[in-house]
Amino acid sequence: MVDLAPLFGTDRAALEATSRKIGDACRNVGFFYIRNHGVPESLILRTYEHSRRFHGSAAALKERVHVSRSPGSRGWIPVSWEETDGDPELYRLVETKPDGNDYLTKPRLHEAFDLSLDIADDDPDFLAGNIMLVPNQWPDWLPGFRTEVMEYFDAVMALGNRLFRAFAVALELPEDFFVERAKKPTSQLRLLHYPANELPRNKDNLGITAHSDFECFTILHQQAPGLQVMNTADEWVEAPPIDGTFIVNIGDLLEGWTNGVFKATQHRVVNLGQERYSMPLFFAADYHTEVAPLPQFVTAESPARYGRIIAGDHLAGFSINMCKHLRKRVLNGDLVIDFPIHPENPFKRKAVNETD
Repeated sequence: MVDLAPLFGTDRAALEATSRKIGDACRNVGFFYIRNHGVPESLILRTYEHSRRFHGSAAALKERVHVSRSPGSRGWIPVSWEETDGDPELYRLVETKPDGNDYLTKPRLHEAFDLSLDIADDDPDFLAGNIMLVPNQWPDWLPGFRTEVMEYFDAVMALGNRLFRAFAVALELPEDFFVERAKKPTSQLRLLHYPANELPRNKDNLGITAHSDFECFTILHQQAPGLQVMNTADEWVEAPPIDGTFIVNIGDLLEGWTNGVFKATQHRVVNLGQERYSMPLFFAADYHTEVAPLPQFVTAESPARYGRIIAGDHLAGFSINMCKHLRKRVLNGDLVIDFPIHPENPFKRKAVNETD
């Protein structure tokens, strides 16, 4: 648990001490809770209420903002029993097929509404075909949804920039190192809903399967248990909700920049059968940012573990792999890409208690 109050003050020594605590958590634990974070509780609760109203809407209404209507990955992603909706041919995009057809048999026990920066229709990056910088879709049948959800997005983005500066101080980098590389980031907010179900509680029926986040880091708010994270001993541990806090976990890009000094936190949501809502905001860098192990983190004892990554390509590749409509566009030649789509994230690790 890290108290962020010093990050909002003028005491430089206190700010540096708090940044070191954050750095210690990233090196030795892999994730941490934050309190006194500056995001009003009233705004958090209003955003949850908008999420409930959206996910409680009729399917015919939600279909109007289905992710397949987006030129990228914005909008509603429904619960699904097959990630490919029964179309295994779409997997020929990846280098090798998933062993055991896992993606075809494991249900996705959540639905989501994804949004990002409120990109205009005439935005130059969108017009240039950037699939990670596209306009949001909005549920126009819900009064106030767009305004207040974007207010929450902006507030947590501001908090994220404070954490970006704290990460830089903890790593003894220039304080603006990360924020200078995140002026128009491909960050995404996801409003998640896990419907109640009566499925067996086992490793085949997870709310979300084990993964690391593809961006720099994530700020998550949750209202119910179910989240498990992998600590630096590669063990699954519970991360229950704590009033007044967010959870922060490191993502792929910070692991890449630090050559594994900060580990991308693997996490999953186990199925407890009960309804659950959560709101992760995935903090990314600007699309064309080059990420590679920084020289100070590469030594004879710790050689470079990763090559050069283009931040947006890393995210876009996995977004295509997870969105049927984008995979179809690639197969049809409507979407031309010049980066690989990997069958599995190179940052992924397995827990020693994987089957627990």
